[in-house]
Amino acid sequence: MNDGAMEKSLHDMLRDGSLYHRAPPHLLARVRTGLPREPQPRMARYTWLALSSGGALAWAGGGLAGIVFSAMVFGAFTLVRPPQGDALEQAIVSSHVRALLSQHSIDVVSTDQHTVKPWFNGRLNYAPPVTDLEAKGYPLAGGRVDYIDRRIVGVLIYRYQKHPIDLYILPATNGASAPESHATDGYAIARWRQDGMDFWAITDAEPAHLHAFVQAFRASQVERE
Repeated sequence: MNDGAMEKSLHDMLRDGSLYHRAPPHLLARVRTGLPREPQPRMARYTWLALSSGGALAWAGGGLAGIVFSAMVFGAFTLVRPPQGDALEQAIVSSHVRALLSQHSIDVVSTDQHTVKPWFNGRLNYAPPVTDLEAKGYPLAGGRVDYIDRRIVGVLIYRYQKHPIDLYILPATNGASAPESHATDGYAIARWRQDGMDFWAITDAEPAHLHAFVQAFRASQVERE
């Protein structure tokens, strides 16, 4: 067969598909493995397309539900918002912890109430009551001033065995109230109002010991009246 006849035969075979052979399965698998994977559609795009296909009526109908849901969420946050007193409590806890960690937790070191009480003169615009409770098992260790709730307040330091008890005293805006006590951040804390003063006592001792201290201090105030 000459070159012309061979070329004509090859063209005929290309036209009639005689040269076509199906690729074996293993070859197809290798080719598909080498191809890049199609990127997965993003959820945000899918959601937007689905919303668009839903039409404006569905969006308008869901608008009211969205407003109601937002109001419910806002209301829930409002209901669980901590009361203002919690901020003062946290400030007192932080002050007590700083005093425990510092090397100067007492400004005036004295077990004599007649020494500690006049020390506050000129440092405060009020006179915190100072009582020695050594006979009750809570000796006075001294006092200091601290900055709490954007004002300078007086702090009396008592002790129960090796545990300091910080008693924060500041003028009260309301009348008398019975003691309220609980534990917070590993410390026992109690609060009450008496004789125009707001008292906060905090210690790392057991809550029962703090309760006994509060009762002893309150009783001493009544005896002085």
